[in-house]
Amino acid sequence: MDAKINTATISFWQCRRIIGKTWGLAPNIVLWLYTAVIRPMISYGAVVWWPRTDLITASNKLQRFQRLACLAITGGMRTTPTAAMEAMLNLPALHLFIKQEAASAAVRLKTQNLWKTSRSPHAEVLHEVMQKEPSLLAVSDRFPKQFIFDKKYKIQLHEDPHEGINVKDLRIFTDGSKTGSGTGYGIFSEDLNIQIAAPLGAHNTVFQAECMGIIVAATPTLSRKVKDHSIRILTDSKSVLQALQSDIITSKLIYNCHQSLTEVCSNNNNVTLQWIKGHSGSRGNDAADELARKGSEMVAIGPEPIVPLPSGWPTSVIRSHTKELHNTYWTQVSGCRQAKEALPHIDRKLSRKLIKLTRPRLRKITHIITGHGPFNKHLFNLGVTDSPLCRACMEAEETAAHIVLECTGLANYRAKHLGSPTTLPEVIGDTRGLVKYLEELGWQD
Repeated sequence: MDAKINTATISFWQCRRIIGKTWGLAPNIVLWLYTAVIRPMISYGAVVWWPRTDLITASNKLQRFQRLACLAITGGMRTTPTAAMEAMLNLPALHLFIKQEAASAAVRLKTQNLWKTSRSPHAEVLHEVMQKEPSLLAVSDRFPKQFIFDKKYKIQLHEDPHEGINVKDLRIFTDGSKTGSGTGYGIFSEDLNIQIAAPLGAHNTVFQAECMGIIVAATPTLSRKVKDHSIRILTDSKSVLQALQSDIITSKLIYNCHQSLTEVCSNNNNVTLQWIKGHSGSRGNDAADELARKGSEMVAIGPEPIVPLPSGWPTSVIRSHTKELHNTYWTQVSGCRQAKEALPHIDRKLSRKLIKLTRPRLRKITHIITGHGPFNKHLFNLGVTDSPLCRACMEAEETAAHIVLECTGLANYRAKHLGSPTTLPEVIGDTRGLVKYLEELGWQD
């Protein structure tokens, strides 16, 4: 761990040379550099060594390293608590992130039959995620890479205003849908007298539903032994068509779809998969869309998953679990009194707003959220000033909460830009008004 942290620290300081407190790269770029370049250096091989993060000494080392990144992003004062900056940026504590990466790797290896049962401590992470969500070990859509160059069917990705109408064509419209009830697909064809609405599992994606629609659309032509015909399958999912057009296949459903279409072509049929713009007034596409919505509201029969789970679903579940742990960690961490008052829970939407601000503006809001800024009360605690009283009203201690909520000397400015806020979360939620308020005060860091 020491070697990993030292290597990552060297790389971080190479980037840090182009970042100042009020100048340099934008905060969102610095955050991207950290999460995409620096942090992976630490988490590499986490599935092996993650148990070490359970030790206080190890988690403290990791926290000190992430603190460097948080200060570089926010421009906060050196006294600013690390946990408060992590909550602002929606950046999980590093020991939680490492355990998340270990769990993702363990699930991936297990679903690919590459995980060996062991009594070693590092294997416990798999047992923990299995208890949290047993479906994580269900059959995955991930597929060993296959190269296919000799496709017999055609892919048409451009829109045809006439829907490729040809009296000799057998046209089949397919669509997929995902609602709060579940996922489903629909198939409609006047030429073959087909109207199919079928459900999939709750965890499946629209992409998978669209793909299943094409697979099932090929079934009637095979069961009816259609030969020597021109068959046109129309779908509004360009992503599925692009996946079928690619020479590299890594999805089981896409591979099954390729096999079904190849089988239809083997009966001397000319098969074309055509993209059609959704909700464009096409009678066939609208009918398929209605059937797909109907399918998504139906109850799936049989054990789930009906089709393999999307390869990205386990990762999203594990990340959601990490966010829950981060919220718990934030509420239980000691200190950060004012930051907890301003951010009672981690807000992803607020984090997105903050990270889009310029560096000087984010620095000012960091001072307001954490209370660690050029306020007389904080500077008095540091021994910099000889009085903690507010410079505008001289009636109370000058804190961040006093400036944005209570100070009578700033009441007119506050009413102009912030209205009449009563709590810190109200103030922080209005980032635009808060920035204008601070700038009109001429507040210099």
